[in-house]
Amino acid sequence: MMRILFAVTLAVFASLPAEAAEIGGAWTATLSPKHPDRLQLSLQVDDNGNQSSGFEISNFTALSRAQIESATRVPVEFRMEREAGTLYFEGTFRNGRGAGDFRFVSDPKYVDRLRSTGVELGKQKKEPRDLMNLALFDVSIDFIRSMQKIGYDETLDQYVAFRIFGVDPEYVQEMNNVGFKKLSGDKLVETKIHGATPDYIREMRAKGEDLSLDDYIQSRIFQITPEFAKEMAKAGYPDQPHDTLVQFKIHDVTPEFVADLKELGYSGLPAERLVEMRIHGVTPEFIRRVEKAGYRKVPVDKLVQMRIFDIEPEMIRALDDAGR
Repeated sequence: MMRILFAVTLAVFASLPAEAAEIGGAWTATLSPKHPDRLQLSLQVDDNGNQSSGFEISNFTALSRAQIESATRVPVEFRMEREAGTLYFEGTFRNGRGAGDFRFVSDPKYVDRLRSTGVELGKQKKEPRDLMNLALFDVSIDFIRSMQKIGYDETLDQYVAFRIFGVDPEYVQEMNNVGFKKLSGDKLVETKIHGATPDYIREMRAKGEDLSLDDYIQSRIFQITPEFAKEMAKAGYPDQPHDTLVQFKIHDVTPEFVADLKELGYSGLPAERLVEMRIHGVTPEFIRRVEKAGYRKVPVDKLVQMRIFDIEPEMIRALDDAGR
């Protein structure tokens, strides 16, 4: 009998609505100079550091551009309403800059709705600050279900990353359209972080660059453009593999570097030798120091060894003079 009573009591408590979580702190905001319809919003919660993100002005209720850009300081009260909860702001704006206090109040029903999607919730995700982040980045139940529908059964952290970087079903379809299907959630986010987007891929293909997705990502990271390949071709290195162009960029092998070496009598060097010289610091300046010490057209492998063993040209000159 006691077991039955205990089980009924648990069921009653489980059916009670959860309490709203609250958190507050200070906010500052700046109108973006590059994107006039966006605010760069920073939130400070106690002593836990700032978090800053950009948001369209349209994400805020009861906040107008006239208030934001007012030449005189104006008081403001506005809010951001999301499924996970609402952020309430009060403070002032002047000349595109604002500051004040904020308060976040979670929606007590959100956590239960989230569980209904099958997403696992760690204990920390129920903390007010974590719930506030889910609200800030608009991790809605409809969004989660829309991604699950196309095969992305992910962790809550991954759905947050999707929202932060703009990965949604439309983006997944665009990647499918350029031939990259069934990408992992991490890979989709990676393409967004580095700008290897469908538009970029189409642009590169129009210039004759038909690459793997990882190579497109590398191209964005290291700025391996068709223009760079043409410049290196004019410098004497045509038709270089993508990996070699990446090495050139990483180690700063440029047309100017090649031209300087040519002036010093080092022309027609293999691509890998150029990279080796850069890695070990065999620069035109170093070669000039070797020449100044009285040694001309020293083979590249000897120059590399000098750098590896930290042998200065002036040191060799001094030793030679002492031995005479």
